[in-house]
Amino acid sequence: MFRVLRGLVNFAALIIELLLVFRFVFKFFVVNPNTPFVAWIHRLTAPLVAPFASILPNLKYSGFVVDFSTLTALIVYAIAAYLILAAIPRPERDIG
Repeated sequence: MFRVLRGLVNFAALIIELLLVFRFVFKFFVVNPNTPFVAWIHRLTAPLVAPFASILPNLKYSGFVVDFSTLTALIVYAIAAYLILAAIPRPERDIG
């Protein structure tokens, strides 16, 4: 049972991190937010980034944008997934 639970936590963390990386890359390269896929990513990740909005301002440099809200969310969710996985016992391996 713990193996399944750990797998679900890993899968959820992977999906969240992947979506946030997409958001970060799209904002970094200032991709057109009106394209359907980019708009979908932004709508989907908006609730994930909302708690970290306005912590640090975005950095604009030479046509690129570094979104610190998304970077903060990436770090916090990775740490949260690690802590959740640390609290779930590892399944015993069969020897032999």
